[in-house]
Amino acid sequence: MKKRIIKLYKELIFKFKRKINLDLNKLDILSLNELFNHFETDKGSAVRDPYSKSLNKSHQKLIGHGYAKFYEFHLSNLRNKEIKLLEIGTWKGASIAAFYYYFSKAIIFCLDRNYKFQFKSNRINFFYCDTRNAKDLKNFEKLLINKKSETFDIIIDDASHIYSDILINFKNFFLKVKPGGFYIIEDFNHYKYYSHLDDSLPISLKIDEIFENLKTKQNFESNFFDKKFQNYCFNNILEISLHKGIQKDSFIAFIKKK
Repeated sequence: MKKRIIKLYKELIFKFKRKINLDLNKLDILSLNELFNHFETDKGSAVRDPYSKSLNKSHQKLIGHGYAKFYEFHLSNLRNKEIKLLEIGTWKGASIAAFYYYFSKAIIFCLDRNYKFQFKSNRINFFYCDTRNAKDLKNFEKLLINKKSETFDIIIDDASHIYSDILINFKNFFLKVKPGGFYIIEDFNHYKYYSHLDDSLPISLKIDEIFENLKTKQNFESNFFDKKFQNYCFNNILEISLHKGIQKDSFIAFIKKK
């Protein structure tokens, strides 16, 4: 009961919190990387560390994964089309703001399990959701039905980066990618660099090994992907492209659906 009251309180605060209305702000920035850097998302090539506690920005370390060139390579043909995009894990919404300007006709949905989101627009739909919570997922499904948006051209997982979360999200959301669309996993190797993200078992396949088996249509043992889902992937994945970004832990996967 206490958790529910706290959540309702946060929902109320979020509802009335002042947000930046992107519909009222015009930008003459064409490059996706410049948009990433402008809004200070680590998807860009060089931004100040958003997690730094230093009040002096000049002392903050410059970071950035440099993912823009991969996004543009795979998705530039969708830039001016009426697409639907979902990002799982939005934090304050920096990358959503960048995508809002890059995909000028996109309807955008965003999920997170906090209420830090800072933007609003007629084209943006923020929804509180813990993707491990069945009730939250069910409520999100209802929202999609009401919005007539059960499938997406682009789904991006930039959430916890925990090993199991990455796989659970893929199983839950890859089904919602339209034919010809993309499921994108950012920072898929983070669990190898940060022990608190690694909840894999000693016998678990590494994520890049799972990608290879999906590519080659080889069944494998998994606590998360049963044979039915593996076969669905074999029949519906056109290609898997893995890219290395700027930082040592910068890895991104583009999974294209047939």
